[in-house]
Amino acid sequence: MRKNYFFEMIKSLRESEEVVLYQNILKISAKEKALVVDFLRKAYEEEVHTYPHLAPTFDSKAALYAAEVVYLTAQLILYRKDGIADLEALFSQEQLELTASNILSVDLCLRFVPDMLVELKMIDPEDGLIHVLEELLKKWHYSAVNYEQEVETLNFDIIINNPCLKQLYLNRIVLRKNKKLAGLKQFNSAIQGNLGIHTQEFWSDFKLNEENEQ
Repeated sequence: MRKNYFFEMIKSLRESEEVVLYQNILKISAKEKALVVDFLRKAYEEEVHTYPHLAPTFDSKAALYAAEVVYLTAQLILYRKDGIADLEALFSQEQLELTASNILSVDLCLRFVPDMLVELKMIDPEDGLIHVLEELLKKWHYSAVNYEQEVETLNFDIIINNPCLKQLYLNRIVLRKNKKLAGLKQFNSAIQGNLGIHTQEFWSDFKLNEENEQ
């Protein structure tokens, strides 16, 4: 009886942050996809209890897309022998709209991509997969607060306009001590307001950008 490789990998990644793979890239069955969506829905429901304000709803299509991204990425890192001509096609996201629900749903799995990129760069810094994944994270940058990006080029409209997502983004900036993001006018004063009298305790070298206050 065939094991549910896709499900087992996502479950291991979520529960222990470890990648467990059994063999080369496999076609993912509808049954496996359903198992993964159900698993991620439950994970989202657990995380929502800690979210501020009104949390966006879970989006199964977005969550499944992200799960497939990390599964294929792990497979390509560990088992690929030759280059793949059309890597972009493997991670096509044209049909996935940028919404608050989608941003948080893809994050269940895409939050692990920055660490995968670090591993990939150690193996081969010229690997074409690096560019593909970095382009992907430009769109889903909530999942890449801990990754070096050109923050001036990122779109924050959805983030700013959703109170729950904005606060989660602010929290992640502080957790990761991302000075580039913290320096942006969209977040700088809000972070200062969140830290308040506890600035020295949580982020001693945080600086309020006075230009943003003008």
